[in-house]
Amino acid sequence: MKYLITFLLLLIGNITFSQNTFSYLGTLLLSNKTSISFSLELIEQKGVVNGYSITNIGLEDETKSEISGLYFKSDKSFQLQETQILSTKSEAAINTFCYINMTLSFKGKFGSKRLEGDFTGNFLDSTQCASGKIILMEKKKLEKKISKIKKKIEKQIEEEKLDSTQILQTQILKDGDDFTINWESNKLKLFIWDANKEDGDKIQLTINGNIILDDFETKNKRKKIKYKLQDEENIIEIKATNLGNSPPNTSRIELVDSKTKYPIITQLTLEKSAIIKVIK
Repeated sequence: MKYLITFLLLLIGNITFSQNTFSYLGTLLLSNKTSISFSLELIEQKGVVNGYSITNIGLEDETKSEISGLYFKSDKSFQLQETQILSTKSEAAINTFCYINMTLSFKGKFGSKRLEGDFTGNFLDSTQCASGKIILMEKKKLEKKISKIKKKIEKQIEEEKLDSTQILQTQILKDGDDFTINWESNKLKLFIWDANKEDGDKIQLTINGNIILDDFETKNKRKKIKYKLQDEENIIEIKATNLGNSPPNTSRIELVDSKTKYPIITQLTLEKSAIIKVIK
């Protein structure tokens, strides 16, 4: 009995590990330049392939068809054909469906393989109804690429929303001046830079008594600072630590709230400061 159980376990293991599964997604490119979404779900065992295809994915004519064929290990190619319709959303007569015969092979480097090849389509009476090429990628990798593109687009949309926020009139602050802002969000986003010709101006930036930038030389490239605000009053102090090559010490500052941008220019003499009060 013990040996029988061991034999059965080994047999099941051999059956399981001799199967290869393939999940690919891509497109049919017809000879008239039309493209149709297409996917393949295949199981290969000892060169025999079974599975299904889906065309017009997510559309009103989406159709699932049974696939059978062969896999040739020597050149890593498939010969496949759609044998019958398993399900369809289309209301067209069954004799108007085009059944695909395809020859596919792996392309690309290991780890980023594609399935590519040619296909012909035939009606049930063997009359040819289509021809063209098939380009497929592993479904997981393609979905990962799509996810990255989606995130990139969402980021661009958020940046466009930020760019579309209200921009108030520029405030010019000189020695001893202060400017008060009523704030909505919990965080402060601050940009500081030299909007004119770089002339070596240096500043000290302090928020609520904490030195954020010390003897910092402003450049044309914007310096970005994020700061979590405390409740009620927050004090931002900009102090000139030199006069650069072309006095006065001048900095361009932009404070960004959730829906508003506050542009500010400081024009300071040596060791003098300007104050921005942010009230949350």
